[in-house]
Amino acid sequence: MKLFDLFRTIYFNLRYLPFKQAIYLPIWITSNIKVLKLKRGQIILDRPYRKNYILGDCGGIGVQQCEGSIYMGKGAKLILHHMCVIGQGTSIRCDDNATIELGSNFYCNKNCFLRSSEQIRIGNDCLFGWNVQINNNDGHIIKHQGITNNPIGTITLGNNIWIASNSIISKNVAIAEGCVIAQGAVVTKSMDVPKTLIGGVPAKVISEDIEWIK
Repeated sequence: MKLFDLFRTIYFNLRYLPFKQAIYLPIWITSNIKVLKLKRGQIILDRPYRKNYILGDCGGIGVQQCEGSIYMGKGAKLILHHMCVIGQGTSIRCDDNATIELGSNFYCNKNCFLRSSEQIRIGNDCLFGWNVQINNNDGHIIKHQGITNNPIGTITLGNNIWIASNSIISKNVAIAEGCVIAQGAVVTKSMDVPKTLIGGVPAKVISEDIEWIK
């Protein structure tokens, strides 16, 4: 399997990156990540060093993985900074003209789902558990008493944030640096106080002035 992944890695880099970057094989991609839609130039790398970006390799032992995928609509951009690890079964979807930006030293575990219909920006040193969903699109429009909602918004995560497994981050949410999102939380509004523990459905502040250690 590793040999097949090497061949796929070589093809992927040459197919989707500028040649001057591709020759360093900066992206390692495994066979369990399907490329559904992607064009050259849609992946932007901060530091195109060898195996600096890992797609579909790694994840928690014992966590059953799904099949991951990459989907990039027309004009969409996936911006990856230094050292980025995306675990097995994780899917990335960027709709037309949308962006997803992952900061330096980013790690997400198995079966995560990142969907952007506008902009998702994730800071440096962030860690995701398994089955985390980051989605800034409601999927459908809702009308109530003559008012129509806007189903799309932005999501911004500061530096050094840990999002525990099975958590959901919704549109129009910004989270301050150093925060921890507890397991199974559903975050529907911004949390602007740094170093807070956030949990519950819907999520609220549980504790302040915390620190977490990788």
